[in-house]
Amino acid sequence: MKKAFKVLGYLVLGIIVLLAAALTYVKLALPNVGDAPQLTVQATPEKIARGEYLANHVTVCMDCHSKRDWTKFSGPVTPGTLGMGGDRFDESVGMP
Repeated sequence: MKKAFKVLGYLVLGIIVLLAAALTYVKLALPNVGDAPQLTVQATPEKIARGEYLANHVTVCMDCHSKRDWTKFSGPVTPGTLGMGGDRFDESVGMP
């Protein structure tokens, strides 16, 4: 019985040491970037047009975040659903 308590004590001590090492790493090794700055952006027509360009043509956000009509070739976006959520990517379509 003494041996079991001794092994259990070493196990608990090992966990405490690992936890202390992890906390030390997080505190000392990772950079302290501070709080995020408060930014305000003017909603000018140019900036809105740039955002629409980025969301629709560069990063193609709207392809996944809109409902699509898969009965048509290439599954075009259903009118009126732009950015309203789209297809589910789950196990039913083979995604993890």
